[in-house]
Amino acid sequence: MYCQRRAVELQERIAIIRRDTAERQAAGTAELQRIEENRKDKQPSAQQTTSDTDTCHPIGQIPGLTFEESVNPAALANYLEVLEKKRADLLDLRKNHYVPVQVKADLDCKVTAALHRRDELVMENDQLHLRLQQLQCVNDAIASWKREEDGPLLEYLSGKLKHIAEMKVSDAVDHSTAGYEDDDPSKINESELVVDSIERFIDLFENGEYEAAAFHAAKSPYGVLKNMATMEKFKAITVYDGEVPPLLLFFQAIMNSVQDEHQLPAKDLSVESVRCALQHNFVELVTHWVTQRRLAYSEALGDVICDHGDKKLRVTDTCLALAQIVYSACGIHRKAALTMCRRGLTFGAIEYIHQNKDFTDDDCMLVLRGCPSLALLQALTQEYKGRRPILSVCYACLTLLNSDLEDLALELLEEINSGRPGSLQKTITEDARCSAKDWYEVANLCFQKNHHQLSQEINGILQYAMCFSPSKDDKLMDHVFM
Repeated sequence: MYCQRRAVELQERIAIIRRDTAERQAAGTAELQRIEENRKDKQPSAQQTTSDTDTCHPIGQIPGLTFEESVNPAALANYLEVLEKKRADLLDLRKNHYVPVQVKADLDCKVTAALHRRDELVMENDQLHLRLQQLQCVNDAIASWKREEDGPLLEYLSGKLKHIAEMKVSDAVDHSTAGYEDDDPSKINESELVVDSIERFIDLFENGEYEAAAFHAAKSPYGVLKNMATMEKFKAITVYDGEVPPLLLFFQAIMNSVQDEHQLPAKDLSVESVRCALQHNFVELVTHWVTQRRLAYSEALGDVICDHGDKKLRVTDTCLALAQIVYSACGIHRKAALTMCRRGLTFGAIEYIHQNKDFTDDDCMLVLRGCPSLALLQALTQEYKGRRPILSVCYACLTLLNSDLEDLALELLEEINSGRPGSLQKTITEDARCSAKDWYEVANLCFQKNHHQLSQEINGILQYAMCFSPSKDDKLMDHVFM
């Protein structure tokens, strides 16, 4: 009884499980069909979304513009014009400076064919010259036989013909090279080359291709276009495209073509190039030209750079440094020292003056007038590293007192007089380059400038010295007071 009841229960459970399984399978199949149908329905919309995404650009920041400019129609229109201009410039550059690779390949083939043809003609020419040389030898032998009439002709020619038959192409070429060197196709007529270069430059210039024309002029044979006449043509252009004027493009091309000191532009052209670059505030470009020795240095060139530094205070120090390089290279030492003083390099200028023995007292006074300062005057009138002073105190003060820098001389004398006791006396007695008469004149000028005490001090020292040296023209030395 128990087993039968247990069997019925199990059969009922099996029936329930089968029914549940069938229901779940049916539900799963229905769900899969629904998902498949939904997937098929969504595929067109996804494609449509993709196409819409491709055609519609999301709003965002454009490279080169701020976010505000990216949503501003006026700014976008201006930026579009800039991009269109850049595109036009690139297309023009591609058109004028580049050619397809196939063109180069075709030219290489033509050159190779021409070289092969030339080699063939050279070989043929050598053979013809050999034949000509042999015939000339036969002709000379027959003429010699006629003059001598020495036996039969065949016997006379037998020895000659053997030598003629042994002649080679090299012998004929060696004897005949001088006669056909001018026919060498590798030799180009220089005058034609120059004419072609000038005509090409004119074509580029008249077509408005100023950059290409400038580059062509800089590379012209023998520098025939690197002159002031060509510069005037570029200078006359007032309407042009781009930010860089054609004249500056011409100067840049010339400086870039300089390879060594033998290719430097003329001095007047160098001056004009620097003036043009500075007028357009290209100080960095001038710095490159000067430091890389792309210019012909001259005093006028240094003056142009200095004048620009005086007008533009922001680049004054840079211009003075460049002018110093130019002046030093030209041997204009007084102006080189002056630029150093104006930069505040007083002791550097003193060292520079001591190293150049060509410096005169007038040169030192010119430096002092150009950059008047008590520190410079003291450095010029004092010993420097055991060397004697560059200027005499008497000479410097006498010169300054007779100019508009009298206050500087009086300041120096007062500084000496107010220093250590006996400093003024030592200065006067150790001044071997000026006489007592000169110091009396300094004292009189001090009195006229209302520096009475200073004048009395100088006169007192001189009167004391006169007790030992009755002549006013004698030099005042230390031994007077010993």
